[in-house]
Amino acid sequence: MSKYWYTILSCLLFASGSGHADESGDWTIETWGTVSFGSRIFLDDPLYHGQHGNNNHVAFEPTIYMESAEGNSFTLTPYILLDSNDNNRTHVDLREAYFLTFGAWGESEWELRIGIDQIFWGTAESNNPVNIINQTDFVVHPNGESKLGQPMIHGTLAGDWGMLDVILMPYHRHRTFSGTKGRFRTPIPVETSSDQVRYASSSGRTNTDLAVRYSNNLGSLDFGISYFDGNSRDPSFQPNEKFNKLIQHYNLIKQFGVDIQLTLGAFLGKMEWTAQEELTTDDVKSVYHASVIGGEFAIYGVFESDADLTLFTELHHDTRGAKATTPLQNDLFYATRYAFNDIMDTDITIAFIDDLDYDTKTLNLEFNRRLSDTFSLTLEAFKILEEDPNDIQSRDIFNDEYVAFEVSYNF
Repeated sequence: MSKYWYTILSCLLFASGSGHADESGDWTIETWGTVSFGSRIFLDDPLYHGQHGNNNHVAFEPTIYMESAEGNSFTLTPYILLDSNDNNRTHVDLREAYFLTFGAWGESEWELRIGIDQIFWGTAESNNPVNIINQTDFVVHPNGESKLGQPMIHGTLAGDWGMLDVILMPYHRHRTFSGTKGRFRTPIPVETSSDQVRYASSSGRTNTDLAVRYSNNLGSLDFGISYFDGNSRDPSFQPNEKFNKLIQHYNLIKQFGVDIQLTLGAFLGKMEWTAQEELTTDDVKSVYHASVIGGEFAIYGVFESDADLTLFTELHHDTRGAKATTPLQNDLFYATRYAFNDIMDTDITIAFIDDLDYDTKTLNLEFNRRLSDTFSLTLEAFKILEEDPNDIQSRDIFNDEYVAFEVSYNF
C-alpha cells in the first residue's frame, strides 16, 4: 500500500502545478487533466480461488498540449492506474502521443496525425460494433468503454463532399484482463504478457492494419461507411497447461461497417451494422454479422422544471449466438437519464439489459455530480436481477455485483 499512497501524493503534486497555459518561444503549452480516487465494493464473496474482495484505486490522466505559431500541435496524454489488489489492473498506458499538422488541398482541407491516438466510431449508447480502431482496456471498467492508445498514421481529407479518414496501424495492442486476484475474470485467468500472445498473421503484432471510413450528412441523416483489414481486437483463448492460464489469440479479420444517426426533433434514431470475415491460423474462414438498432427520445423541461429526461431503447444481435465475444448477442437495452441541468451538472442514469436467449437480466445505476469547480463525484451500482447458468458469456460474473464511488479532481 506504500506505493499506492506514493502515487496519490505524486499525482496531487503534479496537479497542483498544472492546469494553465504557458508560452515558450514559438510554442504555446497548456496542461489539464484528472486525478481520481475510488473504490469498488463487491456484494458477494469471490466465485473463484485467489480472487480478493474490494478494489481501491487511484487514476491519473494528465494532458500536455503544445501548439506552434503555425497551428501545428503535439498532444501527450499518459494514463496511470494503481489498484490495491489486482496487479494486472495496475498499469500505465499512453492514451495520446501524436503530432498534428494540417493544410488545404484545393477546396478541401487535410489533416495528418502521427503517433498514438484514440478514435471513436459509432452512434449507439450501449455498444458499438463498428468501433474497431482501439483495443479495450478491460481492467478499467467491465463495460469495455475504456480504450488503449493505438499507434497510427491517420490522414483526414474533408470538404463539401464529406470526410475521408485513412488509418495505418503498424502495431497491435492486446487486451488487458484481470489477474488471479481480480474480479470480472474467467475461471482460469488470462495471460497478459506480450510474449505469450498468439497471432494468425505471420507478422504477429507488427502486422500493418488498415482502416478507411467515409462520413457525411444528408439533411437530418448522418452516416459513416467503414472498412478494416488487420488483426482482430477480440481475442479467442487457448489453454496453457504449464502456467494454468489462458493464452490470447488474435485472428485476421476484414470488417465492413455502417453507422447511421437520424435526427427528428427530440428523437434520435441510431443503427450500427457490421459484416466480418475472420481468418484463423489454419486458413479457416468464418463470416458473421453484428448489429444494434434503436434510438433515444428527449423530454425537455420535464414536470415543468429545468430538468430533461432522455429515454433509450436498443436491440443487439450477433449471428454467432452463444459463440459471440460479447454478451450482447441477442439483447434488449433500456435506459433513462435524468439530467437536472443544475449548476452542479447532476444526472442519474438507470440501464436495464434483458437477454432474449437466456434469462439473464442486469441493472446498472450511475449518479454524477460536480462537488465544486474542481471536484466531481460518481456513484455506480451493478446488479444481476436474474441469473441463467446456461449463459456462458455472463455466468463468470454472477458474484461480481458491486457498488462503487469515485471522486475526481479536475485541473
